[in-house]
Amino acid sequence: MTDQHQPTFQGYRSRQHPVPKPAFLNPDHYLSQIQPAVRDSLTPEQWAEVGRVVALAVPKPSPKLIDLRVNLDLLISRYYIVLMVGKDRRRSSRPHQVSGMTRWANWAAAVVLLLGLNLAISAAVLLFAYLMKSALGINLLPGHFRGFGT
Repeated sequence: MTDQHQPTFQGYRSRQHPVPKPAFLNPDHYLSQIQPAVRDSLTPEQWAEVGRVVALAVPKPSPKLIDLRVNLDLLISRYYIVLMVGKDRRRSSRPHQVSGMTRWANWAAAVVLLLGLNLAISAAVLLFAYLMKSALGINLLPGHFRGFGT
């Protein structure tokens, strides 16, 4: 099959999300991994069908409400944290039933994360308010906390 007859699969890519995909998530990248002898033996119909199936198998990006990615460089190793919130667009459900203990642990982890986030935001707001009060010279309790050493 010559290059002029070899179809590309631009039409199979998701038109909903114009976010550019990395090269390794592109159906053309996976199809280029086929050995040339096998690739040349495919008819245009077979090539189009293989491309259609590969395009279905490649994950499609979906918009996220929150996409937070943090790298932690420690002295002995490197870690990353990813938090994404968005609509669940997966095609199928889980292949197995989730046990009651797993469901409870997931719920508890979500509650702990939300409480921790709430505590961090509340502490930041209170610290900011205290610093603004101090910068403006406002003294809410006259006669108290005159400073250390005075």
